Amino acid sequence: MNSATDRLIASQNDLQAAQASLADVEVRLAAAQENDARLAQELKQARADLEAAKARVVTAQAEVDAQVKLIGSAARESFQQQSDLRDLSVVWGSQTPAELSQRLQWNTTIFDSQAATKGRLDAVRDELEAARAAQADAEARVADEKDAAAAVVRQVASLKRQQEQQRSAVAELVTANAQAQAAAQGELDADESAYRSLVSDEARLQGEIKSEIARLRAEEAARVAAEKAAAQRAAEQKAAAERAAAARQAAAKAASAPAPAAAPAAKPAAAPSSSGAGKALSASGFIRPINANPGSPFGPRFHPILKYWRNHNGNDWGAKTGTPIYAAKAGTVMKAGPNGGFGNFVMIGHGDDAQGRYVTTGYAHMSKVVARVGQRVEQGQLIGYVGSTGLSTTPHLHLEVRLDGTPVNPLLYIP
Repeated sequence: MNSATDRLIASQNDLQAAQASLADVEVRLAAAQENDARLAQELKQARADLEAAKARVVTAQAEVDAQVKLIGSAARESFQQQSDLRDLSVVWGSQTPAELSQRLQWNTTIFDSQAATKGRLDAVRDELEAARAAQADAEARVADEKDAAAAVVRQVASLKRQQEQQRSAVAELVTANAQAQAAAQGELDADESAYRSLVSDEARLQGEIKSEIARLRAEEAARVAAEKAAAQRAAEQKAAAERAAAARQAAAKAASAPAPAAAPAAKPAAAPSSSGAGKALSASGFIRPINANPGSPFGPRFHPILKYWRNHNGNDWGAKTGTPIYAAKAGTVMKAGPNGGFGNFVMIGHGDDAQGRYVTTGYAHMSKVVARVGQRVEQGQLIGYVGSTGLSTTPHLHLEVRLDGTPVNPLLYIP
């Protein structure tokens, strides 16, 4: 993927993260504002309760003062009337037993009234203490609510600042994302163009391979036909010679036949080439053409920006520029040199497989080509060096295996 595309993806990720952060801040801000409104209502109620408690204290204090005053008056009056002869005056001042009874009742009533007044004073004092306690509680509630409200106000202010910061960040990222999109568009267009060019190169290469296969098979058919015709002519010439010899022998009446000549000694079979010896062979007779491990695999690839699948017709083997590349199998070099999106490219024909399909291997993006068109190369023979020519962004070997021109997974053949 191109660098501008990478930056665009990173920019889109950053923008999504900033938008999510902004949404989170706005949710928390809404909750804080709702909490602030609730606390404001609670503070208003607490203040109303405090005012009611204060009014209750004032009322209770007034009642206490009134009761104290009333008791004070009663006490002074009682003191002023206090005498050792007072109780006797109640008795002696009565003219009749009925009047005495009435006077004793009046004295008891006055005493009970004073006791009731004292009880009322105790009650209103209790009410005053309760009112003062309620006032203190209300004042504490008001203080707590004010502290809580102040904390929420600070939280709201902080969240508003965060909201503005996040909005600013989102705005900057939107601008940066637009710039990244603009920067990436050119590379995306170039990537599209390069892909179309590569598809065209693939189609052209496949056509060239099929044409070459047709030519080779036509040459092979012509060679077989020529050999057959030559063999037939030789057989006919031999038969004619044999007939002529028989005729001469019959005419000369030669009785004796010559001894048969000894058969020539058989020549020893030629030893197979040791080129590439020591490298592991696959079941199909291929070796690994480079000292590296396979990376990007054969098959469809999904482009994250263009949003479609496209084929990768080989395996990529990452390696440093200048790493040697060897023939995976013996064969004849069909192409060697610049080849469109493949860059410096070598293609080797290996003949038909067991199913009669013509097998080729292709080696792309070389920094330098060593092989030559028409050259017979042995397995393991040096054919070039790793590079990054053509449609490539990093040094690597793009390796292809084709059957009758159709690409197949190289790892089915390469060990």
